Amino acid sequence: MGRVKERSLLFFKITALAAILAVTCTCSAVSADNLRVDPSAEGNYTSIQAAVDAAKAEDTIFVNPGTYVENLKINKQVRIWSDSRSHEDTVIRAADPAQNTVEISGKRVSFSGFGIEGSEKAEISLTGAKNCFINNNRVQGTEYGIFLNDSESNTISDNIIVLNEKGIRLESSDSNTIQDNLIAYNYGSGISLEGSKRNIIYNNYLKNAENVEEKTVNADNIWQSPLVTRKNIVRGPYIGGNFWADLEGKGYSETCVDGNSNGICDSSYNVTGGGIDKFPLFPKVPNAVKVLESKLNATAYEQGLANKTRVEPPVNASNGTTEPSKKQTPGLGLGIAVLAMGSAYFLRRDR
Repeated sequence: MGRVKERSLLFFKITALAAILAVTCTCSAVSADNLRVDPSAEGNYTSIQAAVDAAKAEDTIFVNPGTYVENLKINKQVRIWSDSRSHEDTVIRAADPAQNTVEISGKRVSFSGFGIEGSEKAEISLTGAKNCFINNNRVQGTEYGIFLNDSESNTISDNIIVLNEKGIRLESSDSNTIQDNLIAYNYGSGISLEGSKRNIIYNNYLKNAENVEEKTVNADNIWQSPLVTRKNIVRGPYIGGNFWADLEGKGYSETCVDGNSNGICDSSYNVTGGGIDKFPLFPKVPNAVKVLESKLNATAYEQGLANKTRVEPPVNASNGTTEPSKKQTPGLGLGIAVLAMGSAYFLRRDR
C-alpha cells in the first residue's frame, strides 16, 4: 500500500512539473510581440529606432516599405525584418553620414531585407555581437559595407555588397560564417581580415579590384565547406568553395579547367596572403553569371572609378580659379560546415 502511495505521489509530482514547464514555455512564447513600423504612421511606430527602443527581447519588428532616415542602434535580441523582404523598397539611409548606418551590439539579432546607404563609415557594423544573422541586405557606397569588430559566431549570408571601399572587414572576429553573398565591384578588397581566425568563407561571388586583402591571417581561416550536393551560387551542382572572378574576366574561376564537368575547378585556388580554397567554383551553367551580374551595377562602379582617378581641371587663366567639376558618388541559414562527407568522397573518386 505504501509503495502505491509513493508511486502516486511521484506521478503527481512529474505531472505537476510537466504542467509548470508547459505553462512557462507558453507564457514565454506569448510574451514575444510583433511590432510594426510604417513611415505614414499606419503602424505602431514611424521610426525603426523607436520600435527597437520599445521592443522586449525576442520581439519581432516588421518594417513596411519606405525610406527611413536614421542611424540605427540595436543592443538587444530582436528580429528586424522588412515586411516585403526586399532591399529595393525598404531603405535605411544614414541621418548622420559620419556615423555607421546600422550598429549591432546585441546577441541573436536577426536583420534582414534592407537597402543600407548613406554612411561614410560602415553601413552595417557589428561590435561585440554574437550569434547574429545578417542576410538579404544590399549595402553600398561607404568605407566598409559590413564591418565586424570583436564579434563571433555570426552568419553573414545572401547579401549584395557593392561599391564600397571594402566589402566585408573583420577585426578580432572569430568563427563567423560568410556565405552566399555577392561581393563585387568594391574599389578595394572584397574581404579584409585582421586578427581574425576560424571564419568559414564559402559560396560567395567575388569580383573586386582585390578579392581578398593580402594578409597572413588568411591562412587561419577556412575558404570552403565540405562538398555538398546542392545548387551553388553560380547554379552548379555542388556547394564547395567560392567563385573567384576579376574585373577583366580573367579570374581563377573564369579561367580554370573543369575536366569532369562537375562545376568545381580541377585544382585548388591559393588565396592571397595564405589559405587555400580546395573547391573553387567553375561556371558550369553559362547564364548563371549573367543573372548575378544583372543584380549588380558595373556602370556605377566605372563612373565611381573614373571620379576617383580623374585629373583635376586646370586653373582658369583669366581669373585664377578652377573650373567647377561635377563629382558623382556611386550610388537566412547557418553555414553547412560538416555535412555530406559521403558526397565529397564519391566526387573525389569520380574526379
